[in-house]
Amino acid sequence: MTTPIARILGARTSTGLVDLGIDAGVISTSSIHRISTVSGLSPIGPETVLDAAGAVVMPAFVDAHVHLDKAHLLGAGGLEPTGPGVGPAIALMQEVRRTQPAGIVEVGARRGVESLVRHGVVAARAHVEVDADIRLDMLDLHIALREENAERIDLQLSVFPQNGLTREVTALMSAALRHGGGVVGGCPYVDDDQEAHLDTVFGLAERFGLPVDLHLDFDDDPAGSMVAAVAERTRALGMQGQVTIGHVTKLAAMPVDEQEVAYALMAQAGISLVVMPATDLYLGGAGEPGSRSLAPLERAHAAGVRVAVSNNNLHNAFSPYGNGNLLQAAWTAGLTRQLVGPEMLDLLVASITDHPAGILGRPPHGTTAGDVADLVILDTEDHHLVPLQVPSVLASIRAGALVHEQRSIRTQTMEVTS
Repeated sequence: MTTPIARILGARTSTGLVDLGIDAGVISTSSIHRISTVSGLSPIGPETVLDAAGAVVMPAFVDAHVHLDKAHLLGAGGLEPTGPGVGPAIALMQEVRRTQPAGIVEVGARRGVESLVRHGVVAARAHVEVDADIRLDMLDLHIALREENAERIDLQLSVFPQNGLTREVTALMSAALRHGGGVVGGCPYVDDDQEAHLDTVFGLAERFGLPVDLHLDFDDDPAGSMVAAVAERTRALGMQGQVTIGHVTKLAAMPVDEQEVAYALMAQAGISLVVMPATDLYLGGAGEPGSRSLAPLERAHAAGVRVAVSNNNLHNAFSPYGNGNLLQAAWTAGLTRQLVGPEMLDLLVASITDHPAGILGRPPHGTTAGDVADLVILDTEDHHLVPLQVPSVLASIRAGALVHEQRSIRTQTMEVTS
């Protein structure tokens, strides 16, 4: 159950302390805050008004890359972490698919959705595994999750061949894209012929008129990057702005001059980069000092590449540390890359708000008049501390409706008439 919100009083925004009006899910007014007689965060009357009481109110979080069908599986059926290495994690996941009842995956996926909502995520691109063994079962699960949670979180589904492309899997991908998938996913590094994998993925994208999202270059060897091949196909099909690459941990191992070449290719082709701290750091081995296997997002950003930070995995063999908290993911990226100063802190915030929203093709959201009212209220009064101290989410609002709040902050119910 969600509650439509008419006003937010005492919102600490980037422009100061303001009162926000919301109409039809969009910010309609922003005015200097006046002393309020409202007490508590969510009094309910003729209209629902939230008193943020000076807490930071900012754009809600958007996750550009998450795997719900792998979420919260540690401990399920005896599943334990494999330790570093992508291959063992993939193999263990295949074993789970073969041996564990589907109900375990469904329970984990539902917990994954709750984890995201609880941490202020209002939209996410979920990568849905398609394989010859499970066929479209995971897609059906995600469609059900999307429909059941439509008021709380917008799930965009990327059809994803985790175990490689065969003729059968390619046919299943086509069926999935007709059945409700909205993005063509890819994972070239699991196939011997990565170029052929890319050809198939981009061929499907061209056929269905859909964007592409690739798991790419997921190791610590600087050689053999597929960035140039992706950029070439993107330009050839006129898909600038519609292609996203995730992980790309080879960037962390490359000399800086080689990185710059890759960033230039990405910027020219309008390719977005998503980094995944919990997974990339856990599975990775050795990049440059201070980064390990986390792609240098600040250098990519400086070169004109749109960058985002994602959760990716939530408490599973690929990352036992994932918990759905995007703000913590951004904090981890900042700590790992040693990012300091206002510009870099702003980048970390943008990497979990504006940038991933752009990747998902969403309209602007936030606290400015005309923005979609997708918002979070955080337990701090200082914007500069948000990416540094990871304040908890007191409440989150999607399209002007309250979708989550901490139980401890509901203090009073009263009528507000003026």
